[in-house]
Amino acid sequence: MRKLLLSALILLAPVAAFAHGGEDHGEGPKQAASAAPAGVILLPKESQFLLGVRTEPVSRRKLEMRTTVPGKVIPRTDRHAQIFAPVAGRVLSQGSQIPLVGTRVKKGQVLAVLQQSLSASEASGLATGRIQAEAAVGQAQAALEQARRDLDRVKSLAGVVAQKEVQQAEFAVQVAEQEHTRAVRERELYAGAGQGGTGGKLSQFPLVSPLDGVLVEANATLGEQVEPSKVLFTVLDPQVVWVEANVFPDDIPRIEEAREALVKVEGYADRWFPAKLFNLGQVVEESTRTVKVIFEVQNDDGRLRPGTFAEVAIGSGGEQESLAVPDAAVVEVEGRKRVYVHVGPEEFVARDVALGARDGEYHVVRQGLKEGERVVTRGTYQLRSAAGGQ
Repeated sequence: MRKLLLSALILLAPVAAFAHGGEDHGEGPKQAASAAPAGVILLPKESQFLLGVRTEPVSRRKLEMRTTVPGKVIPRTDRHAQIFAPVAGRVLSQGSQIPLVGTRVKKGQVLAVLQQSLSASEASGLATGRIQAEAAVGQAQAALEQARRDLDRVKSLAGVVAQKEVQQAEFAVQVAEQEHTRAVRERELYAGAGQGGTGGKLSQFPLVSPLDGVLVEANATLGEQVEPSKVLFTVLDPQVVWVEANVFPDDIPRIEEAREALVKVEGYADRWFPAKLFNLGQVVEESTRTVKVIFEVQNDDGRLRPGTFAEVAIGSGGEQESLAVPDAAVVEVEGRKRVYVHVGPEEFVARDVALGARDGEYHVVRQGLKEGERVVTRGTYQLRSAAGGQ
C-alpha cells in the first residue's frame, strides 16, 4: 500500500478561502485517504473541483488518418521585404519622423530618405562623369543634326536616288534621335549633383515600401550614417504565411492526394489552423533523405508568427472508425504517452498508452484503454503534481 500526499490541496487552500469571501469555516477541503491501493491516486471531490478536473469517455470516432511532422512558420516570400541602403549616406526622415516598429505601411510609401555621402574620389568621379555626359549630349546632338541634313538632301533628290537610300536616311535619323535621348537622360542623372553629394538628383534616395504590411524591423535612426547593403527596414504582410516541413518520400503520395493539413503552433495548443498545400519539393535532401513541403495558412488574426515552431498533421489517409482519446488527455512522461483514468468517484490511475495516427484533437488508441473508460482532459498536470509526478 502506498501513501500519496496531495500537496496541491495545501497550495489551493487559500484559493478556497478567497472564493468564500475570506470567511474561515473551520474546515478545509477533505484530504485524501491515508492509504490507497497501489497505483491509485485518491482525490476528494472538493479537490477535483478546486483543481478544475474534467473527464471525457473514450469512444469510437470516425477519424482521418494523418501523418504528423514538425514544421516552422515562415513568411511568404512575396509578402516579406527587406529594404537596404543602396549607397553610403545619412538617414533623413520623409515627414516628421521615421516610422516605428509595428507601424502599418502602404505600398509605395516613403519610409525615409538616404542623403548620399561622397568621398573625395567619388566626388571627382562624379564630376568626370558629368563632363563626359555633357560631351556625349553634344556629340549626339551633332550626329542628329547631320542625320537630318542627310535625310533632307536625299529627299530633295527624289526620283534620282533609289527609294532604299531614302529609307536608310530615315532609319539613321531614328537611331540618332534615340542616341540623343539616351545621352540627355544620362546628363540629367548627373545634373545638380554637387561636391560631397549635397543637393541634386543623385544625392538623395527615397526608401520605399514595396508592399502593404507591418513594419517588423526598423534599424534606421534619424541622422545615422549607414553603409551600403545595411537592412534599414523589414516589411511583412502577415495575412498569409507559410509552414515549412520535411517529410519522407513514403509520405509524398498521401500529401499529393490530400493537399491539406492541420497546423498547431506554440502558444495556441488548443487550436488547429487549416492549411493548403502550396509546394512539394522536387529534390530529396541528401543529409536527411527528406523532401521539403510548404503549406499555406490564412492568418487574418496574426497568431501565426514567422519563426514559430509548428506541428503539422498531414491528411488524408482515409477515414476510419477507431477508438479515440482526446489530445488534451495525453501527457508525456519520460518519452511515454500517459493518461489518467477516472476509475472511481475519488480514484484515478495513471496508465501508459500506445497511440496511433492523429486527426486534429484526437489520437487513435492502439493499446491501454477500453471504450467507455473516462480519462482526465483538464487538470492533468495538476493531478500529476498532486500524485508526486507519477
